[in-house]
Amino acid sequence: MIRSHCFIFLVACFSALVSPAGDSGWVLLFGSRDCDECQAAKEQWRQDFQPGKDPVLVFLEIENNANYQLLNKIEKLLPQSEKAYAFPVFLVGNRLLPDVDSLYELEEEELLRLAAKPMELPELSSLRQAVQQAEQVVISWEASAVAAVEPAKADGRTVYLLYFLQKSCAKCSRQQKELELLQEQMPGLELTRYDISTMQGQAMLSRARRLLHLPEDFQNPAPMICWAEGYINGRLASAEELKTALLFSSAEPFWLDPLTQDELQAERQHQEHALKAFSLGMIILAGLGDGFNPCAFATSVFLIGYLLYLKRSRREIALVGAGFCIGVFCTYLLFGLGLSFLIDFLNRMLWLKITIYAVFGVAGLYLCFGHLRDAFRFRRTGKASTFSLGLSIETHRRIHDHIRRLTDKRSWLMFPSSLLLGGIVSSLELACTGQVYLPTLAAINAHGLNARALLLLLLYNLFFILPLALLTVLAICGVEAKGMAQWARKHVFASKIGLAVFFAAISLLMFWLILKSAF
Repeated sequence: MIRSHCFIFLVACFSALVSPAGDSGWVLLFGSRDCDECQAAKEQWRQDFQPGKDPVLVFLEIENNANYQLLNKIEKLLPQSEKAYAFPVFLVGNRLLPDVDSLYELEEEELLRLAAKPMELPELSSLRQAVQQAEQVVISWEASAVAAVEPAKADGRTVYLLYFLQKSCAKCSRQQKELELLQEQMPGLELTRYDISTMQGQAMLSRARRLLHLPEDFQNPAPMICWAEGYINGRLASAEELKTALLFSSAEPFWLDPLTQDELQAERQHQEHALKAFSLGMIILAGLGDGFNPCAFATSVFLIGYLLYLKRSRREIALVGAGFCIGVFCTYLLFGLGLSFLIDFLNRMLWLKITIYAVFGVAGLYLCFGHLRDAFRFRRTGKASTFSLGLSIETHRRIHDHIRRLTDKRSWLMFPSSLLLGGIVSSLELACTGQVYLPTLAAINAHGLNARALLLLLLYNLFFILPLALLTVLAICGVEAKGMAQWARKHVFASKIGLAVFFAAISLLMFWLILKSAF
């Protein structure tokens, strides 16, 4: 038996030595030299497969026109619903895969089977020898020239295209290659490009939206190709179909007229209006979220719970709750006014204004990740003491001491005591709740300290005390503090996630304000 196994092993080894290395086949990877997913696919291939035994991953840079034309030819020979609009693209046997995920979804057995029977094309005739001689499991290769498409016959006229793109847009990289092919085939083509992340790009997009009757919700079309009578977006516009459209295009291109100051001003006002609408919603959510902040909410629950423990009447609970709400509201409003005047003064110096936005932008990212970390720590441990962005135990103790001392008063002193209590507690909590308040104030005062900014400040503080007012009403109606505490504990994770989302939005807003101020 042992001899039999040894004989089989020797035969297998001999077969491996005499068999061509290319028998395992190959997989083609079409991608750009700066494609991160391409690099990741190569690294993964090196880890999973061995040279001389497994299929070779062959990388073809699409910056080389011959490689890109080979991809186009393969796509025509392998009909599918539509071309892949981004890179990388994989050819496994006679199957095109439009992304890395599609490659990873293949079972290893199926991948090996498909790779062992590569597609036969004249342009790939020299690839087998390159694969057989390969000492690595990942190689780069250049395709032989594909028969070029005949340039369109010049008829003495210039044709025009408008291209809307966006930086770091994966879809735009493939579209750009199709446009390069089109320019080779139509020497008379004049291509105008607009980046939709710029004010000029948005203004031209508004003109296109109006003249081409685009839908109202048509916001981010990149990549989008327009000619005088039509457009293509949401998919790859091939050189062939664009050439056909241009051959029958006769209208005057609407984008050749320069953008007017009125168009730019209208777009600027449109963006400011959208920003104001966003700011209003964000400020309402910020105030409400800050009110449900575990720091503030836990203090409110303790206050109501202590009043119930002292067996105070409903009238006394209402009196203390109202006084505490007013005290918190006034103190927070005064803090907000003072900080607003400071921010408005600093905003008058452009470099300092940009610095403030940058600081809040970076702080927003830090707080976003900090609250995410706290959320998952709480889910794992169930302990609020693990929070890194909450109040210290000592501060909590001081707040509770103030609540016990100032609520144990005679009935006629309860209201002024609760007013004072609201001021003291909100001042102590500012280290925690100020995480939301300060960047919100920067957003409120982005356009200066004016009547609108003051109204937004009032709105924020009204929504901030809304949870506390709701707790007071629930206590008057007979809901026990224990039930409130359990509800608050149950939703700590959600509130932390909500704060993380808020800080991410604040950070994006700050960076947008930097771009607007600088440019």
